[in-house]
Amino acid sequence: MEDYKHKDNSSFTYLQIRPISSEEERMQVYEEAKKDGNRHPLMPTHIVKKEEEIVGAFCLFSPTIYWWMHTTKVKGRDSLSIFQTMSALLADQGVIDFILPCEPESPYFHYLSKKLNYHRGTEGGDWRLFLNKG
Repeated sequence: MEDYKHKDNSSFTYLQIRPISSEEERMQVYEEAKKDGNRHPLMPTHIVKKEEEIVGAFCLFSPTIYWWMHTTKVKGRDSLSIFQTMSALLADQGVIDFILPCEPESPYFHYLSKKLNYHRGTEGGDWRLFLNKG
């Protein structure tokens, strides 16, 4: 894949955006993000450089599981079986790490908070998922 370069004529700076080429480079992204107020990029696939300095990153393809379970018809034992099956299906595709959004009001929030790692974000608040419908 070819690098994307953008020249900003007003300040004569250059942006370089390209896929992350190694785990070492991914670690560099994490280090730079940590220096910038302890930021935590999730699963970055692409690096953003400005004049050869890492200034950002983003993930184009995230294993994110969008789900719904009936609030009264699915019981705890059912949900455990469902989540185990979901994890096994992902593992069959080589996916071990994934994102599972859940609203704090969900009856599953407490269970997931105990069983899975939780990414609080830089400021510790809840996340919003913005949907861009093309």
